[in-house]
Amino acid sequence: MQNQNEQLEYIEQGKRLAQLRKAQGLTAEQLASCMTKAGAKVSRGAISNWERGINGIVSSKLPTLAKILHCSEGYLLRGDTNTSPYQDINIPADSKTNTTSEQSQFYGNAMQNTHTLKKSNKLQNVCYDIRGPLLRTATEMEASGHRIIKLNVGNPAPFGLQAPQEIIRDVAMNLTKAEGYSDSQGIFSARKAILQYYQAKGLLSAVDVRDVYLGNGVSELIVMTMQALMNDGDEVLIPMPDYPLWTASANLAGGTAVHYRCNEEDNWQPDIADIKAKITNKTKGIVVINPNNPTGALYSDDKLREIIAIAKEHNLVIMADEIYDRVLYDNVTHTPMCTLSDEVLILSYNGLSKSHRIAGFRAGWMMLSGKKDHASDFIEGLDMLASMRLCANVPAQYAIQTAMGGYQSMQALTAETGRLYKQREMAIERLNAIKGISCTMPQGAFYCFPKIDLEVYPIKDDMQFMMDLLIEEKVLMVQGTGFNWDKPDHFRVVFLPNLLDLEDAMDRLDRFFAKKRKEFGTE
Repeated sequence: MQNQNEQLEYIEQGKRLAQLRKAQGLTAEQLASCMTKAGAKVSRGAISNWERGINGIVSSKLPTLAKILHCSEGYLLRGDTNTSPYQDINIPADSKTNTTSEQSQFYGNAMQNTHTLKKSNKLQNVCYDIRGPLLRTATEMEASGHRIIKLNVGNPAPFGLQAPQEIIRDVAMNLTKAEGYSDSQGIFSARKAILQYYQAKGLLSAVDVRDVYLGNGVSELIVMTMQALMNDGDEVLIPMPDYPLWTASANLAGGTAVHYRCNEEDNWQPDIADIKAKITNKTKGIVVINPNNPTGALYSDDKLREIIAIAKEHNLVIMADEIYDRVLYDNVTHTPMCTLSDEVLILSYNGLSKSHRIAGFRAGWMMLSGKKDHASDFIEGLDMLASMRLCANVPAQYAIQTAMGGYQSMQALTAETGRLYKQREMAIERLNAIKGISCTMPQGAFYCFPKIDLEVYPIKDDMQFMMDLLIEEKVLMVQGTGFNWDKPDHFRVVFLPNLLDLEDAMDRLDRFFAKKRKEFGTE
């Protein structure tokens, strides 16, 4: 843990960094890009963590950072004004923070002779705000007796969305078979059921159970993939906004997450031109999240085929995150990417956390299909990593065969008469009724990604805006930049609560935004 003195220093460093960045007219994403191009690779998430005082500025990045911001290293670290001149930057006097003697004495005496064990530098580029400072604050508030309406995590169980009883029963019946390790890739019956699921949907290439890996949720398999795929300096294209685990895993593996834009005006479809523009000789693959988290968008087959054509042209791996493929509204259908081509290597990720409401079981999988003749070494790496973790949670593997066949109870929840459908309709209607807030209609998942009109709410820090909402109205949500969006003008809403609780949350949102309009004078 950081000691109090270090935490104070980090906060002041962050204030100086944010001010200098804004003085240069740079977003955090642009600053990260400039540093990476200058040879000091860093992510937007790391910049954000530095500015919030969560981490101190990494010493190896400091010279490049100071050069780009036209200041001295001493000013960034300590607020020194006599080490070297600033260039074209006017630092206001009140920005030079001086800790009072009382504070210095308190923090110094409290932590004298304390050795601080710091986290690895590999984590400096990792950011996962879904369970970050906002959640920690909410947890502290709950401990003080406050009731928080949590719209931050897509976890169905706490909202009364229970698993099908036949799954619980089948897992229980097989517990005595699940006492030991399984095959490192998973039990045969589960992998066979997964293979047959994709075959029924039109899987093009020849695949057998050896191409299926079971994991402790899709999350573990994402991390495994990036570790097997990325060398230091390699790049992977990830949608913006994204599910932030993809970006965090790429950075943790030593690679660089390069974000391609999804167009809100086109109902959040991928921007094909932007994908093409961001491919370099370092690009290893393209991540496709469909249906998308956080926007709820369902991608058209034409867009998917265009992405496949790009991957074929540049010999890239496609990583298709399709965990919400059975959470669909308005009678739309989802097309797995593995059914559209066998000319590129496609990794399909899916699981039961959302569709069968058993997030805690951690029952996920990955299937390899398509062109594999060039990827034997990469596949060997996946096998190695699968063996190193011994196996996925074995009891949960016995849920998969039951879940993949028979009655799909999610369809009743997303039909017009279903609970999730009604909650989606109400959330979108209420959000669009708030002045300065607009939201597209999600066709999948249980999220929406509303836009904040910055002329009505001229905010600079969307996480602080969400923190204000949490403190003032006891509603917890995640800011748009937490999903690697590049402007402070979005937030994600999870519409899993029942209609009564969701309406309460929307009333609180309505009240909060009305108060902010009065503060900003934009009523």
